[in-house]
Amino acid sequence: MQKYTHFNNLRELIEASAEKFSERPAFRIKNKAKSEEKYRDVTYSILKEEIERLGSYLIDNGLQGKRIAVIGRNCYEWMLVYLSVLCTDGVIVPLDCGLFESEVKEQLERSEADAIFYTEMFEEALKDKNDIIKIRMDEDGFKKIAAEYKISPEYEKISIDGNKMSILLFTSGTTSKSKAVMLSHKNVTSNVYAMNIWEDFDETDINMAFLPFHHTFGTIQVVLFLSFGMCNVFCEGLRIAKCLNEYGVTTLVAVPRVIEEIQLAVFKNLKKQNKFETVNKGIKITSFLRKFGIDIRRKIFKQIIDGLGGGLRTIIVGAAAAKPETLNWFNDIGILAIQGYGLTESSPVIAAENEKNMRTGSVGKALPGVDVKIVDKDENGIGEIIAKGENIMLGYYKNEAENPIKDGYLYTGDMGYMDKNGYLFITGRKKNVIVLNNGKNVFPEELEALLGDSDAIKECIVMNKKHGDKDCIHAKIVYNTDFEKEEAEEKIRLFIDEINEKLVNYKQIRSFEIQETEMEKTTTLKIKR
Repeated sequence: MQKYTHFNNLRELIEASAEKFSERPAFRIKNKAKSEEKYRDVTYSILKEEIERLGSYLIDNGLQGKRIAVIGRNCYEWMLVYLSVLCTDGVIVPLDCGLFESEVKEQLERSEADAIFYTEMFEEALKDKNDIIKIRMDEDGFKKIAAEYKISPEYEKISIDGNKMSILLFTSGTTSKSKAVMLSHKNVTSNVYAMNIWEDFDETDINMAFLPFHHTFGTIQVVLFLSFGMCNVFCEGLRIAKCLNEYGVTTLVAVPRVIEEIQLAVFKNLKKQNKFETVNKGIKITSFLRKFGIDIRRKIFKQIIDGLGGGLRTIIVGAAAAKPETLNWFNDIGILAIQGYGLTESSPVIAAENEKNMRTGSVGKALPGVDVKIVDKDENGIGEIIAKGENIMLGYYKNEAENPIKDGYLYTGDMGYMDKNGYLFITGRKKNVIVLNNGKNVFPEELEALLGDSDAIKECIVMNKKHGDKDCIHAKIVYNTDFEKEEAEEKIRLFIDEINEKLVNYKQIRSFEIQETEMEKTTTLKIKR
């Protein structure tokens, strides 16, 4: 298998990786037995064999080619089900493990699933769901199937149609409002192919499979890394630092809040050791030396990197905009921190940075094979982002009325602009834009990013709050409880005054409220507006 192979389907990808990386670990799994911790390496050849065994089980039980749901926290068994269904030409339906019982049942009905693989935590929710086949992934019976089930001769005969719907994903939101995105093998493999060309990984890398698998970003990153021959490991809950150190993780794909928390923890430790200013001086020196081709960042900041497991070399941020200063800091200490942009509807990546294509504040350039345009631009060149390519979804299941694809282009609903060098900048969601009485548009995300620079603000959302007939830009803020409430409120008030001095009149924040309780979020830690 060559680095740039464009596979027709995911089965071809798995088989090619098994041939090239046969004895290398595809997954490293920790098994706890009493007080002893043991590790099991699932090599690429074993992964292929277990997919064939579970696939044969599906064939023999009349589930080959059927719609099969999977629900549970990230684990090897989850990915095994996902890949086995796809390798037997079935339709996989990943469900959010954060759903309420009623939502699980409703999405099973909407997807018309024939079976569901689940973990113990959903036993109660599914106990009276008797109209579909139910299989527990965390029982010995499942493990026996994966390890011992006889491989059927019918498995090899299966022909996979790479163009038909093979993945049915529900977007975030309430069950009644969520849309079911239809993706094909071709959608996914085209995105993996483009990322192979664009990004730089190799078989020695170790990925922490942290993003939830029911999101496209979570599963496709693992598929991508399997194409490189990498090893994938799992984090125990939110114990990220432990996982980084335990496995020597080299690659972390995360949402902005995760890397901001990592940076904050490092900053606290540096201040405790009175080394904060020393590190800042080191950054200035290494930045100067890099202008002459001398790069000693990982040597100078070895202590910090060792605290992050010692191997971490790449951070990829997606799902929301990261603070430029956070990304810049990781890059300054020798950890490549890049940003990408995409949607479930685009399988998922549309644009991304890489080591040679980075620009502060941007999400990089369009991936190879993806055509990105800005339409309906305003006087500042800001308009809706649209994209076309083999990665664009087939459509929404049983919802043609809301299909956002026109003339082959996906209308993303995101607003942004592109500079003369092809770097894409996101300014906000079209549906979130605040339209004032004077016709001016305010992107709340722009103001939220500015507010996020205050150490007294943990999170915030900006909205239009009417005062009579007058528009008022208002901020709802969760304050940092490291400060007393009164102290935080005063710091925020002064900070907003500073921000307003730099903003045109109609964008200025006129009022705010603070609270201690965090705002409700999606499973990728986006605030629900």
